Amino acid sequence: MFLRRYKEIIYGIGLGLAMWVLDAAMHARLGAAIDSSGFINELLRPGATQLVFRGSFIVIATGLGWALWRSNWHERELRALEDAIIAFHRQLDSPAMRIVSNIRMLQGRPAVARDEVARSIAETIGGDARIIDELAKQYLRFSEQVMAGRTSEAIETLRSIEAWTSANPSALSQNTPSVS
Repeated sequence: MFLRRYKEIIYGIGLGLAMWVLDAAMHARLGAAIDSSGFINELLRPGATQLVFRGSFIVIATGLGWALWRSNWHERELRALEDAIIAFHRQLDSPAMRIVSNIRMLQGRPAVARDEVARSIAETIGGDARIIDELAKQYLRFSEQVMAGRTSEAIETLRSIEAWTSANPSALSQNTPSVS
């Protein structure tokens, strides 16, 4: 989990270490005519100048890995949000449709049609189920737009959802009729 979550940073550290090894190999090869200290000595006990440069290689590569990780983090968060919205819609769609069909069945019953309170409650439940279904459809469209990378359309969809809910405040806070 740790490796998967921070892979960009780990790749950055790995790149810095690889640059350290390549620089040590280059210095060992160049210094072979002057000094016979060898690659291992150059790799593990570099001079002060080489240590500063190789340390900066690691810092820069790790910084680039971190920047890439942050960039991808936003994308991962959006993907997780979209997956959550799709899962929410799938979980919500079936019960909402059952509620609507059961309310239609109830409203067709003569006893409910004659009882004013029962008919009012059935209408309220049916209206709420339709609102839930409409919101679920709009949020599904939003998640599809986010997944396709159409950010401006997704923002407009969210604004239309907000406008729709603002235009129908009674839909979101209907009072249930009291039973007398």
